Amino acid sequence: MQEQLTRRMAGEIVVSESPGETLRKWREIFQLSQKELATLLEVNPSVVCDFEKGRRASPGIVTVRKFVEAMVDYDSSHGGKVINTMAGTRTNEAIVDIREFTSGIAIETVIEKIEGEVLAGSKEIIERPIYGYTMVDSLKAITTFNAFGEMYGWSNERAVFFSGVHYGRSPMIAVRAHPVKPRMAVYVKPKAVDPLAPKLADMEKVVLVKTDLDESTIVERLRYLR
Repeated sequence: MQEQLTRRMAGEIVVSESPGETLRKWREIFQLSQKELATLLEVNPSVVCDFEKGRRASPGIVTVRKFVEAMVDYDSSHGGKVINTMAGTRTNEAIVDIREFTSGIAIETVIEKIEGEVLAGSKEIIERPIYGYTMVDSLKAITTFNAFGEMYGWSNERAVFFSGVHYGRSPMIAVRAHPVKPRMAVYVKPKAVDPLAPKLADMEKVVLVKTDLDESTIVERLRYLR
């Protein structure tokens, strides 16, 4: 549960339109003052204040990770009151599997591992690294996600695999509608791919790939990427 909560918090902050306000929300949930959080982080309280007020640039993933882990570790060492309360919170059922890589993996390497066919995406983007992946049930993702925070884990620089795809239009419409985009979208054994999907992917600079491998095979192959 601690790992799930950490991922949820980080995801919400990273994809939030107001990351400072979201950071403050979580600090208050953990009942920590700015000074107390700053002490845990070993920084001046003004650093926390500036992030929350938006006076500093939006915190990057490394900074977000430090903030989140400091709060969760503190709670865990003091009886886990917040963690235990959150244990009854239902996580998004659309997520089948989610994992972070220990280092950046080139998109082209992932495509090779999953025997993927590129439907959209420039060579420049395909050479870029991603830092994790999420496997989601396409129908549940489209109908139940109010926000993609939990889906993005630590970072949106990741591949999102959509299973249960029929024609491939709806997932890309959902991706386009959200302000934060994954680096790569993969259709798992789609019945067909609507011509609109690659066009939307190009518009959003998202690499779009399809694969005929099933979910379990994909997860098994990606498990060994580092």
